[in-house]
Amino acid sequence: CIARDEGWMAEHMLISGITTPSSGGEKFIAAAFPSACGKTNLAMTTPTLPGCKVQCVGDDIAWMRFNDKGELRGINPEGGFFGVAPGTNNHTNPNAMASFQKNSIFTNVAETLDGDYYWEGLENEVPAGTAIKTWLGDNAAVGHLTGGPASHPNARFTC
Repeated sequence: CIARDEGWMAEHMLISGITTPSSGGEKFIAAAFPSACGKTNLAMTTPTLPGCKVQCVGDDIAWMRFNDKGELRGINPEGGFFGVAPGTNNHTNPNAMASFQKNSIFTNVAETLDGDYYWEGLENEVPAGTAIKTWLGDNAAVGHLTGGPASHPNARFTC
């Protein structure tokens, strides 16, 4: 493993940089949560306070180690984002929604007949009655599911 061989601690966590008018510069946080607990949502936060800025370094995997000066450094070894699809929508995480509109991979989500994605949480964005094929391959329609969820609870997007 490259991380271990180079002295990095590899962990399932997010890294974000936060700047406030009074912070004297960018401060970084690292946070570890179980799968589907909001790491991607927190990492992609859009601040609403004037003068505040959040920079997403990574939303899923962090490599951290101390440099020669004793300062903790962290990187995102992945080239993109990896998040849980169900519950993600333009209200809960508009940054995620914007990030995966092109060049993305979806796993275990439902698919509309025109090849678009669908999962629980998009009911206000995809018209009721839209025909879908569930993650299990069953024919269904938005708002009229009878055999279980449209997507797996741990369905993912990566972009």
